Amino acid sequence: MNFLQIALTTKCNLACPHCPIKAYRNTDDEPFVLTAARLIPWLAANVNPEDWVIELTGGEPALFKDIDKLCKWLSQHKYKTLIKTNGLLRINQYPYICRVAAFHNLNKPPKYFDIILIIDKLERAAKEKYCKEHNWPYKVIGFNKENPDGAVHHFDKIAFVDPHGHNVPCPSCPILWEHDDDPYIIEKKPLSKGRCCPKCKAAIDAWRFI
Repeated sequence: MNFLQIALTTKCNLACPHCPIKAYRNTDDEPFVLTAARLIPWLAANVNPEDWVIELTGGEPALFKDIDKLCKWLSQHKYKTLIKTNGLLRINQYPYICRVAAFHNLNKPPKYFDIILIIDKLERAAKEKYCKEHNWPYKVIGFNKENPDGAVHHFDKIAFVDPHGHNVPCPSCPILWEHDDDPYIIEKKPLSKGRCCPKCKAAIDAWRFI
């Protein structure tokens, strides 16, 4: 099994201090940002749904203008997909797609989700209590990417695509990444797959929800 993380957009309706892309928030630059018209043909040609798990992230995926079109296509073609969202903006339910909502703020709990993600050490006890009181399914992920709870993943190959369609190094394990010097534009070249260390936090966080 392989793992593909796609950052659909840098746009977000929140500004969390621990966000890994906070320096790039709201920097989408037309006309080079991802669209369903760019992404779907590339996925069909390069990403076999029997071999890959896809994680859609951002920014906030709900702000990706083609989110429904993309989700419908992924669902119709039986891609096993996670959507990493804050759950405050509507993302519709689809077969084969799991909406994983990060619980960021007790005063603004997620509204649209299939399972809740709680980040350890960020009001964990209070958020767990809230989920239990509301009968919400949830899982806890580690906060420190250098020490992700001793967990491991079991993906064979891992790849990452940024909001401009570049095939980029793993955000957690760049030293161990096998890649060329120049990033790929998704329409022009096939997917570059790299082996990641078994403690890669980006992969472990996804693995918990499969």
